[in-house]
Amino acid sequence: MPLPTLKDQFAALIAAPSVSCTQAALDQSNRQVIDLLAGWLGDLGFRCDIQQVSPGKFNLLASRGSGPGGLVLAGHSDTVPYDEQLWSSDPLRLTEVDGRWVGLGSCDMKGFFALVIEAVIPLLEHDFKQPLLILATCDEESSMSGARALATAGQPLGRAAVIGEPTGLRPIRMHKGILMDRIDVLGRSGHSSDPSLGHSAMEAMHEVMGELMGLRRQWQATFSNPQFTVPTPT
Repeated sequence: MPLPTLKDQFAALIAAPSVSCTQAALDQSNRQVIDLLAGWLGDLGFRCDIQQVSPGKFNLLASRGSGPGGLVLAGHSDTVPYDEQLWSSDPLRLTEVDGRWVGLGSCDMKGFFALVIEAVIPLLEHDFKQPLLILATCDEESSMSGARALATAGQPLGRAAVIGEPTGLRPIRMHKGILMDRIDVLGRSGHSSDPSLGHSAMEAMHEVMGELMGLRRQWQATFSNPQFTVPTPT
């Protein structure tokens, strides 16, 4: 079937709700977005692999060409939650405002996939010397489970990647990562008249914070990249 126009692709992607949120009441499946992309890319001759990450959550890896190396065009298929009362237009309907297309995910980042498809169409008449891969992950806005599932699978994706997060059209060739951990400190109730009757969680957390600050100093002494405004881990 004919491929929708660029604007119609934008509209279809925005109309497919795919909110990811740690609050279960707001969380949604991204399957509609993945199916749209897989259908369009499949019609263009891409091999589409849909990976189920968890119930209702999916990654898409579409590839054309084979061999080592290659280029990955990477983005995520989910959006943040929204409050419709704060929008001046329907967030799930593409609207043109002052020459701009407005809708939930039009910039961050469903629109990236429509632009990718538009960009690769003229290239498809050529044989690819290395593979081109288009990656759409789930839950980037919440748990990052899609990216974690890819890392766990250990599948080599390509030699280079373009990540379509909005940057005001300024190329950014590297970005700091993030490491998240959780420490639970469990105390035991006692009485201020005899602290030995319990264990103070506040005192234990004081020691934990000291250790974490020491770890940060160690990392800052070990890792530094002057190309960042803040060159050391924070």
